[in-house]
Amino acid sequence: MSLPAGQHEWEATFGHDELDRPIPPRRQLLVFADLADAPSTAGAAHLESALALLESRYSYGPDGLLSTVGWGTAWFDRHTEHLGLINVAARMSRWEDPAIETPHAVFHLASDHAEVLDDAFDTLFGDGPNAQGQYLKAQSVRRGFVGAGLPSEALPELGIPQHSPLLFGFHSIHRGNQATEQSITIGDGPLAGGTTAHVSRIELDVERWHARSRDAQAALLYAPTVTAAQAEKFADDAPSDYQSYEQTARSHGIVGHAQAAARARVDNVPVINRRDFATVDDGKPGTHFVALQRELRDFNNTRAIMNAADGPGYHRAVGARRRNGINAFFDVTHRATVGIPPRASRAYPYLRS
Repeated sequence: MSLPAGQHEWEATFGHDELDRPIPPRRQLLVFADLADAPSTAGAAHLESALALLESRYSYGPDGLLSTVGWGTAWFDRHTEHLGLINVAARMSRWEDPAIETPHAVFHLASDHAEVLDDAFDTLFGDGPNAQGQYLKAQSVRRGFVGAGLPSEALPELGIPQHSPLLFGFHSIHRGNQATEQSITIGDGPLAGGTTAHVSRIELDVERWHARSRDAQAALLYAPTVTAAQAEKFADDAPSDYQSYEQTARSHGIVGHAQAAARARVDNVPVINRRDFATVDDGKPGTHFVALQRELRDFNNTRAIMNAADGPGYHRAVGARRRNGINAFFDVTHRATVGIPPRASRAYPYLRS
């Protein structure tokens, strides 16, 4: 089987639930890696060999293995001729103070089977003949999950609905609220055929969130006119009536997260493709938020608009975080950015000779 040219082209392999919503791989893993020594063509060949081995070992899709390897500013600025290709991540709101990470590479591995991820990690970063230790060192390993039953299994005390794929208790990925893989694929330049990724570690105040009623959660997550029963049935999109954002905020004294964020769409078409998954790494419930987009500024614009900094101007009950979407229930602790080249260039892309 020939694999897609774009590393990020995963979605054709996804299953779908009873409402035809896409089902991403249930287990996911991020590995932040740095060079162990000066990069070389030998290192590039060794990495490509290991990745190709995994692709021959497992089928392409959630029942086997999906992967991307992205490369950050530390790679492109120091080891290629493409300085400034990837911008370093930055703070996205006045209340956050994340660690800004600049790894050489970020590996994103995904499968329905935890044992597949364990084997893939061991192949790449263990002690075997295909391990990258001579060339690349894993600096941070981040694990998580997305799928019905997994959040309630991880945190049973919170009463998260059994059918929910994420810790906040609702579906976030629908058929129409994602940018398509085609639309986020870069058309020209060094990353032509690839895309960019913004990777965040977000801690969630799940106890305070789940102390609220389901309808109160839906009002903050979607829009104050949306009930939990309605939200459960969203399949094509999460209708947020964002054109009435100002009027709704004035009437209800609440800003809905989806309603605010939808204003970043272009002609009502999303510009980012989310690959986020839940985590309880280090005992801290949260999200590893992986956003793919053609240009990193698409993420920056979406995130800035999602903040709804104008919300307090429409109702005195709304603050920068109070009654303003989910702003009061999350804190971003880490941010990083990478470029994801096409599959043919994924190992040490554009290494300066």
